[in-house]
Amino acid sequence: MKPMISDAPDVLHQFYSNYGLTQRETEILSLLVTYGYTNKEIAESCCISEKTVKIHLANIMSKIGIGSMRKLLALLLQQALLVSRLGTNESVRVVSM
Repeated sequence: MKPMISDAPDVLHQFYSNYGLTQRETEILSLLVTYGYTNKEIAESCCISEKTVKIHLANIMSKIGIGSMRKLLALLLQQALLVSRLGTNESVRVVSM
């Protein structure tokens, strides 16, 4: 069974909205962050090539203003921790490192 974007935690949806990610970018990032999928697994799940996955990931990082997957994951974690500390569902945006 293919994981759904709706399975992603609310903090991820907030993150995607804050950075203006497209539906496809959101789907790819959800599969990466929530399920730990490799580029190959993401490509198979989305019926696209691995090269297209890499292009989407590059576009995501460009929109966010970061240059590595580790920084992307750290930024997501920081946002999740901030939201849990504040106990809010309001839009929270962590400044990229």
